[in-house]
Amino acid sequence: MKLAVSVVFIFLITTTTQNQLRNVQQIERRFGVALEAILGVGIRLQVLLDDPSVDTQRNFLVSPLSITLLISQLMLGADEGFRAELYNLLSLPHNNDHKHAVIKYYGNYGNKTFKVPYAKLHSQMGNLLRELKKNDFTKTFTLNCSSGLFYNAELKLLDTFQHNLHIYETEIQALNFSTDPVTSQKVINSWAAEQTKGVIKTILPLALPKSTAAIFTNAVYFKADWEMPFSYELNMVAPFRTSLQKTVDVEYMQRVFENMYYADNPQLGCKVVKVPYKNDDVAMYFLLPNVQDGKEYNIRKFTENLKAKEILQLLSQLKRSKVALQVPKFKISNSLSILNPLQRYRVFQKLYRTQLKSAQSGDPIDTIETRIDLFNALNTTEKMEIELSEATENQLLKVSNIFQEVSISVDEKGTEAAAITASIIDYIGGTKSVRLDRPFAFIIRHEITSATLFWGTVVDPTQVI
Repeated sequence: MKLAVSVVFIFLITTTTQNQLRNVQQIERRFGVALEAILGVGIRLQVLLDDPSVDTQRNFLVSPLSITLLISQLMLGADEGFRAELYNLLSLPHNNDHKHAVIKYYGNYGNKTFKVPYAKLHSQMGNLLRELKKNDFTKTFTLNCSSGLFYNAELKLLDTFQHNLHIYETEIQALNFSTDPVTSQKVINSWAAEQTKGVIKTILPLALPKSTAAIFTNAVYFKADWEMPFSYELNMVAPFRTSLQKTVDVEYMQRVFENMYYADNPQLGCKVVKVPYKNDDVAMYFLLPNVQDGKEYNIRKFTENLKAKEILQLLSQLKRSKVALQVPKFKISNSLSILNPLQRYRVFQKLYRTQLKSAQSGDPIDTIETRIDLFNALNTTEKMEIELSEATENQLLKVSNIFQEVSISVDEKGTEAAAITASIIDYIGGTKSVRLDRPFAFIIRHEITSATLFWGTVVDPTQVI
């Protein structure tokens, strides 16, 4: 059997390389702008959404894909100035090639034609969304990403705004926030439960104020099985060091992988391993900061220093190695509001517009990624509302809140058994040892399209957000 593989090895490598090149070119043509937007906003999301005044010792989870979808939908109802600010947040090139183009495609709502600013972005985001939601019989994972706009029935949405939201297959529903806020709350919670298959049952714990105008929601549900499952019999309980001073006991999964993608990058100061799910359609990448005099426990600082392009380059440089991997079991569900961070971002844009423009010089600029200290130091009580002036007929649509619900279920199948307490195993020789026993980051990526589905950091595996 080994001989047969050896005989055809060169042919297979050549064919695969050619196919990979064609696939990369095809992906670039179909989703290039969309993937650039997701990549650009991905690593910055923790800076934008994680309040610097809050204790860093907490887990973090967000979906860059989901946030990009929400930002893109806001762009459809924004005026020219606000639309440009949102576009800057995605860090896309500033050119006029696709600002006013026409989109034509077939979706769930039939043949549609759309004429919108930044049409190429919207077209590719819509196409990417449909690709991810495609019900392929070979699909071995579950991914549901759904958007909803719930607005006060007293408002009259512009036909063009509603029409353009079909690009993202957004569910649009009028509710009586002012007269029946409790029923409105139940409707939105039911929507969230349905989209996440019951994993998230409550997106709104309290009834909304009667003054509510509109709520943007996005629900993401993901579940997959490992390509090579971990064995329950090898599970063990051992310490996880959340800081220099504190440890918690957690249950670890462990396995020796004979052929795993791995890299140790001194420039970024971390080890990276790729753990594929079935068929390698989706993969999870673990990033473990290297030991450096206690600095390895400050996961926020580690992620702040990462650049999206550096991460992309790092993931492309992984080499196959024999790896002994120990991963703590963890589950993260996250509910977050994007409204306040977006308002803060608008103030940041306003106060530092001159500096940002001078730094841009016609090239795409990562205004948060390159100005983290400036953004974190922003101290102002000023608040800029999120208003969509091109969404309604009778008045400005003031967005009351923007919610994202994210839930990940990636554990082993079957009933969980009692933990087996054991000593941590050290591996020697040519085997790389990766022990996730301190704060780490992770990325879940759709390998077929290279879309980043989730970005997160784990500070304490026993902590559920």
